[in-house]
Amino acid sequence: MKYGYVRPVEMIDSMEQQQKTLHKHVDHIYQEIHDKAKGRDQLELMMSAIQPGDTLFATDLFIFADSTKQLVDLVNEASRKKAGIVVLNKNLTIDSETAFTFGHSLNLLSEFQSDVVKFRTRMGMTEATTKGKQLGRPKRSDDNIKKAIKMYMSKKYTLDEIKEETNISRATLYRHLDL
Repeated sequence: MKYGYVRPVEMIDSMEQQQKTLHKHVDHIYQEIHDKAKGRDQLELMMSAIQPGDTLFATDLFIFADSTKQLVDLVNEASRKKAGIVVLNKNLTIDSETAFTFGHSLNLLSEFQSDVVKFRTRMGMTEATTKGKQLGRPKRSDDNIKKAIKMYMSKKYTLDEIKEETNISRATLYRHLDL
């Protein structure tokens, strides 16, 4: 049997794209309803359902796992059950007959870890935004910038005095003067 696994990790493919890609290759799709690392009921159901000769499909490695340990555990369990794993976007098949060079294995792990970091960063930014946090560098007060420009144009103050009074750096002042 060929099983697909999708979850709402929309870094490369949306859920719909994941499903559309997998439908061409699998008999049944397990769909997670959240993107969290814990409580992945559908993954556990799929892993308990696999039999020798079955194949697990996903579009990317980070759909299956959120950490290297989780990925190793999944690959070991699939191997123990004599099942294969296919990662479609990487054109990668992991089974008992596939051999990897050490360098190739390191490259795959490096890409996987990079994808996990990107995913966690995006999750954190989304969570912060929903909590009302302002992302990025804080904006300077327009009043301070106007005051700094006025002081600069009066030619009565040094740049250090302007910075001391308004807390506007030389670079910020020049950037606003160029506008």
